[in-house]
Amino acid sequence: NMGVLLDNMKDYEGALDYYQQAQSVGEKVLGKTHPDTLSTIMNMAITYDVGLKDFVKAEEMYRQALDGYERSLGKSHEETKNCAWNLAQMLREQGRQDDLQR
Repeated sequence: NMGVLLDNMKDYEGALDYYQQAQSVGEKVLGKTHPDTLSTIMNMAITYDVGLKDFVKAEEMYRQALDGYERSLGKSHEETKNCAWNLAQMLREQGRQDDLQR
């Protein structure tokens, strides 16, 4: 995946450009709650979180992906749990444990 490669090279803006294109195509072809589309959104969240330290945008993306995973795969699916864990980890690192239930 080109976005992941760019992320690994620390080209975060390039990765986001790729992810945004992939998200757009994924939503049109597969739908907004397809696991592949949601995976792209979660990759964007990770880039905003870990790479760019834009925690507001990261939270928005994590929550969007989490909502989609819960709707399409259910709360007990591994992808849903992984996304929830990533969001929880970011909030804990910011001292925002109270926001975990939102």
